Amino acid sequence: MINGSVIPSGHPPETGTRIQRRLAAAMLLGLLLAGSSGCATRAWNTPLAATPSATPYVFANRLPRHNSSETFVVLAFSGGGTRSAAFSYGLLRKLRDTPVTLDSKTGSLLDEVDVISSVSGGSFTAAYYGLFGKRVFEDYERVFLRRDIEGVMLSQLVQPTTLSALGSSDYNRGDMVATWLGREVFANKTFADMSLGELPYVILNASDLNTGMTFSFIQQQFDFLCSDINPYPVANAVMASSAVPLIFAPITLANHNAGCQADLTGKTDWVKNALREDGLFDQRYQVARTLQRYADAKRIPLVRLLDGGLTDNLGVRGSMASPVAHYGNVLQMKGAFDPTAMAKVKRVLVIIANAQQRYPDYGWSLAGREPGLLDTLEASANAAIDLLNTETVGMAKTTFERWGDYLNARRSPEQPQVETFFVPLTFEQIHDQQQYERINTIPTSFDLEAKDVDAVISLAGELLDESPAFKAFLDTLNVRQ
Repeated sequence: MINGSVIPSGHPPETGTRIQRRLAAAMLLGLLLAGSSGCATRAWNTPLAATPSATPYVFANRLPRHNSSETFVVLAFSGGGTRSAAFSYGLLRKLRDTPVTLDSKTGSLLDEVDVISSVSGGSFTAAYYGLFGKRVFEDYERVFLRRDIEGVMLSQLVQPTTLSALGSSDYNRGDMVATWLGREVFANKTFADMSLGELPYVILNASDLNTGMTFSFIQQQFDFLCSDINPYPVANAVMASSAVPLIFAPITLANHNAGCQADLTGKTDWVKNALREDGLFDQRYQVARTLQRYADAKRIPLVRLLDGGLTDNLGVRGSMASPVAHYGNVLQMKGAFDPTAMAKVKRVLVIIANAQQRYPDYGWSLAGREPGLLDTLEASANAAIDLLNTETVGMAKTTFERWGDYLNARRSPEQPQVETFFVPLTFEQIHDQQQYERINTIPTSFDLEAKDVDAVISLAGELLDESPAFKAFLDTLNVRQ
């Protein structure tokens, strides 16, 4: 995500708009040269069968089976181009290098991660780890982090076959990049391949232009389209999560509710119950009102998805803290836990890798001149995203603390109480002024210099080491840093 705006913030405009200039030139060339319809086709989502899959992409089927049932670990990866992808990768590497002993088994803290939720640039790291596990430490830097993805996008866009395909109404710039990502980065894997074995449950998040709501790539969300997520390409979900407005066209899903044959009893009923409660200012009620719109396929025949940072640039608001993921019951985390599993939880660790940069000093502001139209649009978008991020962090912290309080209120004095450890990692926590200034000049793009990638990867581990909440969490495990 380019900080939720058309023009990136936190660095000089001439650097920040590089991807716009490069892709705009290619788009213009495409418009001039494309004249016929090619053979490339969009990857459509499929309808749910009358008898749905026995292993849908939900918490119950994809949470790790053999890590500690007493410790629940959630990671959230923010937007911010390759900068956020590198920051979240650095966090994974730090967790890999943190040894812990739980349930008499010694391993790494990375093995204890249960859920990863992500948006935009962070979704590249989340998806790669969710598909390939610790192979991420062998080839992710080569395959993605240290690659000029912007240059690749440009070269792909001007290929004759691409230009021809873009003449089709069912194939756009977002589809084109998703096709390349599937082939070159994600090995054409689908959600049937995601989060298997001991890997965490990965939630990739985009924004639905039809409803203005976060759209999570999980079966609970696809149920409202009467669609099966298992055959859907992971690359397309990643592209939807990071499709910057105006630069990329939306990724499109079909609404299959017309003639839906699947029995969704017990999965979508909570929406009707929430609407009957008529809680005008309640999150559950508002989400239910939005989801109800999908039921009429004539009203929303196609779902248009763009960058997840438009609605939540931290990957928290619409996923682990959403009624969609938990069948309307966030307080009990109903999507993730049954009563038996919930009774075993002793500690909850939530780490947010936030690669957002400081609020920018605009050239028009420093010069004391009147902002132009694009200046105003950029500043307005950045202000909204900055406020949304601040509120989202607070909301996430409150949600998990309330969940802990809910569990503790139902436990006897003899039972262990749940402890919640909330660890936000942000560039604002950098104490060294020189390092702070340097990190905040790293552009939001998909083509970073090697030294910038190195700096952001290292920073994640440094900030985690300095976190009082993380130190307190390790103390409960008797781990020395």
